[in-house]
Order: sequence, then C-alpha cells, then structure tokens
Amino acid sequence: MKKLITIFFFFICATLIAQDLPAPAPSYNSIGLKVHLDSSFVSPNSLSDIDTFLKRKHIGWVSKDKSKSHISIGINGEFYTITQLPENRVIYKIDNSKTPNKAIEILKDKIYQYAYGYQIKNLNLKNESYSFSFRLLPVVYNTDGEIETISTDNHSKTNDVLNFNTNDSAAILEVTNLSNNPIYFSVIEINSRGELSGFIPNVNCALIGSEREIQPHKTVTFESCYFQFAPPYETLTLKGFASPEPINFNPIIRNEDNASLEYIKDFYTEMYTYEFEYNIVDDNGEISYKVPIDIYKPNTSLELEKALLELKKLSPNKMLGAISGIKGTKKKISPEYIEKLKYISELHLLLCNVEEASEYRRTYSEYRARQKYESQASQKKKEDKDKREAERRAMQYQKMTDAEKVTFLKNENNKKNEEIAELKKIVSQLKSQIASLNSAKGQSSLTRGAQPKERKKDIVSEYTYRALIIAEENYTDDAISDLKFPIEDATELKDVLINNYAFDSSNITFLTDPTRKEIFKALDNLFRISSDKDHLLIFYAGHGVYDKDFKRGYWLPSDAELDSKSSWMSNLDIKDYISNIKTKHTLLVSDACFSGSIFEFNRDVKNEISTKGVEKLLQKNARNAMTSGLYKPVPDESVFIKYLLKTLKENQSVHLKASDLFKTIQEVVLNNTENIPQYGVIRNANHEGGEFIFLKRE
Repeated sequence: MKKLITIFFFFICATLIAQDLPAPAPSYNSIGLKVHLDSSFVSPNSLSDIDTFLKRKHIGWVSKDKSKSHISIGINGEFYTITQLPENRVIYKIDNSKTPNKAIEILKDKIYQYAYGYQIKNLNLKNESYSFSFRLLPVVYNTDGEIETISTDNHSKTNDVLNFNTNDSAAILEVTNLSNNPIYFSVIEINSRGELSGFIPNVNCALIGSEREIQPHKTVTFESCYFQFAPPYETLTLKGFASPEPINFNPIIRNEDNASLEYIKDFYTEMYTYEFEYNIVDDNGEISYKVPIDIYKPNTSLELEKALLELKKLSPNKMLGAISGIKGTKKKISPEYIEKLKYISELHLLLCNVEEASEYRRTYSEYRARQKYESQASQKKKEDKDKREAERRAMQYQKMTDAEKVTFLKNENNKKNEEIAELKKIVSQLKSQIASLNSAKGQSSLTRGAQPKERKKDIVSEYTYRALIIAEENYTDDAISDLKFPIEDATELKDVLINNYAFDSSNITFLTDPTRKEIFKALDNLFRISSDKDHLLIFYAGHGVYDKDFKRGYWLPSDAELDSKSSWMSNLDIKDYISNIKTKHTLLVSDACFSGSIFEFNRDVKNEISTKGVEKLLQKNARNAMTSGLYKPVPDESVFIKYLLKTLKENQSVHLKASDLFKTIQEVVLNNTENIPQYGVIRNANHEGGEFIFLKRE
C-alpha cells in the first residue's frame, strides 16, 4: 500500500512540475515562433493538428502564456483569427463556414507565412565590410516636371515613422554604402501579415545586378524607381541586404519550401542587413487597418482563367464554371463545351486542385455519356427513317410501268450528276483559295512594314546570318495539349530579325507545327548549305519533356506521341547537328519545358565588346544555348520570349552579344516567373570560345 501511495505522490509531483516547465527550446533551424491558442480554440483534434504542424515545419511551439507569445489563434463565429501580439491586432480572418477542411489548411498556411516573414524580418547579419543604409525620400514633381525631394523633417510621421497616403504621396529610394568595398543591394518588403514582395528589384523597377552596385562611401538616389502607395493601411518593413556580389532573392520571396533560406545561407557571413519602416495611412493620416477575409479559392493560372471564360461563352446557360447550373438542362450541349470541361479538369489537376478537377471530370463524363447516347439515338433514328423511305420508294417503283421506271431512273441520275457538279465547283473554289493563300504567303515572307535600310559595311557583315525558327503549337496526339502562343511568338521573332538585324528573309527557315521528319530535313539542309562564314540562330518554341530515367530533355514535334519516346527529338539529336553544322557561330534559343537539360556546360561570358573584342570573338567557333528554364515546366504565355523580343527591339548597340542579351533579360524573367533561365556553352559541340553576335541594321 505504501508503495502505491509513493508512486501516486511521485506522479502528482511530476505533473505539477511539468506544468511549470518553460516552453521547449527551439529545434535546430526552428524559427522560434510562439503560438498561443485562446480559449475559443477548443477542438482537441485541431489543437493536436496545429501543434504537430508547428513542430513538423520547425516553426515553433504552442505557448500557454499569451503575454510571451508572438501570435494568438482563435475562432470568432464563422472565422478563424490570427492576432498579432503584443499589438493585439487581428491580421488574418479565415472563413470557416463553408469549407472547414480547407479552412484549417489555409490557417496553417497563414501561420507559416507569418512565421517566414517573422524570420526574414529578424535576420540580423552585420558584416561591417558591406555595411550600408537606405531610406525612402518623400518626393513631388515640381512645375518643371522634375522630381523634387521633400524634407523628412516636414513630412507626416507617426511614432517617428514616415507616413505615406494613397492619394498624392510618392517616394524614391536613397542608398548609402558605408563600407570600404563595392556592394550590391536588394530590398524585400514585409507587410504586417508576414507576406513578402520584391521592393527593389520589382516588376516595375527591374534593376539588374550591375545597376544595384554602389561604390564605397557613395550615396545613390534611384529616381528611375518612383513609388506610390495603395491600401491596406499598415506599417511595412523594408529589409535590405548588401553583399559583395548580386544575389537573386526571388526564391526567398516566393518561399516555395522550407529550404528557401538555405539558398542564401552560404552568403550569411558576407552580408549586412538593414531595416526601414514606413506607414501607409488614409487621408486622415491614420492606419485604419481592415482585415481582409481569406476564403478558400482554388489555385489558378492565366490559362485556366481563359478556359473558364471560354466555357462561359459556350455554356447554354452562360454561367461561368457553374456546372451545377446546367445539370438537367434540356438545352443541347455542344461538343466544344464538353471538351472544354475535360480541358479545365486537366488544368485544375496540374494546379493540384484535386476536388475541382474531379468535379469537372465527373461532369465531363456525364455529358460525354449523354452525348454518345444522343448521337447513337440520332443515328438510329436517321437509319430508321432512311430505311422507311427506301422501302416506300421500292414499293413505289414496283408499281410503276416500264416507261415510268425509265423516267424515274433518268431523274435520279440527273440529281446525282447535279450533286457531283456542285461538289466539283466547291473543290475548284477551295483550290483557288489555297493558291491565293500560297501566293500571299510568298509575298509576306519578305518583310512587314518599311523595307529595312541597307546596312553599311561592318566587320560582322562578312558573315551570312541564317535562322531556323520552329514553332510547335498544334499536336496530333490528344494526350498532348495544344499551345496558344508559339506561332505568334515565333512570327514576331522572325519579323524582328528581318527588320532590326542582319537576317535576310531568304535565309530564314520558318516552320509552323513541323513533324519530326520535317525538323530533321531542315537541319539536314542547313548542314548542306552552311559554311564557316555563317552565323546560325536556332529557335524552338513548343512542348518539352525531361526523362528522369535517361536524364535527357526532349522536344515534342507536332506528330509526337506521348507514350512513344521514339517520336520525340532528344537534346542529343539537336546537339549532334549543332556540333556538325559548319557555321562559325551557332546560338540555340529554346523556349520549352525542361529546355535547360540541353546544357553540359561551364559559363562562358566575356565582357569585351570593342571592335577589337568583336574581332577576337569572330575568330573562334561558338556553340552556345539560351533557354527559358531548367527542368521545370514553362508557361504557354512565355515571359522569357516576351522580354527577349522586347530587348531585341529596344537594343541600340550595333553589336549585341548573346551573353549581353541574356544578362539584360535574366533578372526580369526571374522576377516574373517560376523558371530560372540559362545561358552557357554546349560542351563537346565544337565550341572554341567565340560568341554569337547580333548585327543591328542602321
């Protein structure tokens, strides 16, 4: 009995001691966020779920002491709430009324988002060799249309933090290098919800690496980046990073996974961080923060949104995505509508919207079955009608006299002859239209708009510029989705090359939806006609596939079959031609999924662009490639080709090196897409250190 009492007493004491123990120390790599669950958060399953989530993601732990916590989670009516502490300000409201399972997932996403922003905000890297500071300068346009700074002493502030309203406030960034070394800087913006966005560079202020370089003890004001402000009204933190070389912060801003910060950890010892806060206020100068309500929405893309709009136009009830709104309708459903349902289901699946994909697929299957039934019923009805008509005519024929039979057969023969004559007429008209189109195509293959000016004699003009442009848009295999933009993009590239650069139309091979055989035929032709006095540009836009087993990338020609690798074009096939075509310089530009796998390369970028430098580059063979991505799918509406064309159009240099073209577009593409564009040498392809140079027309 005494033994039992002793054990019981020990258990009680251990329990009481455990209640007074401090929160567990953060695990390795833990962000250390303390999360309080208020009294409204009573579901044991949800409590356990949140606790497990915090530990698994190395975010932090559940804290019972609200006064020592960073955020508090509760349920207020139909909403989950996340409250920022100690400010006691609600920063997230998540609708829990319609999709509880989705709501708890959104809640966890928002906790993680806040924790990640909290972690970035609290990074304190202080290598004094790269110390710097920055600030926002309030500005206005004066009467001469020039930017004029406003003294911060006279500018509106709250708790010594600058205020900017959404009506007429504007600002520019001033950066000071306080160190003895050149620095490169980047600035990330963090809002009160922990959400990150690029401040410099950003979509509207795409300063490439060299433009963010600041010499020792210099102050630079970036007037080209003019900032205006919009709600919500809140305090924002600008987190600046200085380092001895430019760093791409896009993976950190996108926060694709918990390893995002690992991307820059190698640079921690060579970085300096600086913070600047500012307020966005309303017209009364107040931070009237309004909490947006987060409602579950499936992931979307531009392609999905377009497909939904097209579905709306095709819908018999003109209802956008309202599948339930057309169930049971007696209106005829078009085949185009049914196929669009299947296409949208596939898009949802690609975006990981499993429930939406299943709903559209289920509706597609129902309508497909209904369409098949109606088609079979209609066909049987027609066959029955034709059979009855044939029987009627046969009976009628049997009752005719011999003379009437002869007359009847002559009439039938005349009807058939008239039908044949009408068909021949239609065929003749179609042939005439085809001949007219071929004639117009021949004429348009010259140039659009004004005839390009004759270029004066140039060191590069001794070379012939050739191009093979391949655009795969429409695929014969139903398992491979058609694309919408490759032909349009390729056509624009062809026009830019002809009108702006030293490419004559007669030296451009332009292939739209070519088969595998047609691509090889074009490459064979280039092999036959090219010489060491030629510069060759090969451009491909279309689907690409990366085979993990073979560790090889492939292009998919228009006749490719998804389940037959023998119908694809491997990167090795393309590389073999690039190696053996006898040009001086060959540049491959590939705007396709997984196009980065063409590389077996070391970077080979030279900075010299003087006439002497151009001569050196021309003396050596070049086999380079520029691609829109590395092992990741590339969107149909290509950001890469958009900025490639923009740069080629706006270029004013007589000699534009391919590496300079790439450097100009690289960071802008990184900031606007999930893909990482690549440029480099195709190893073992007869590269000797030269470089492809675009020669601009006058």
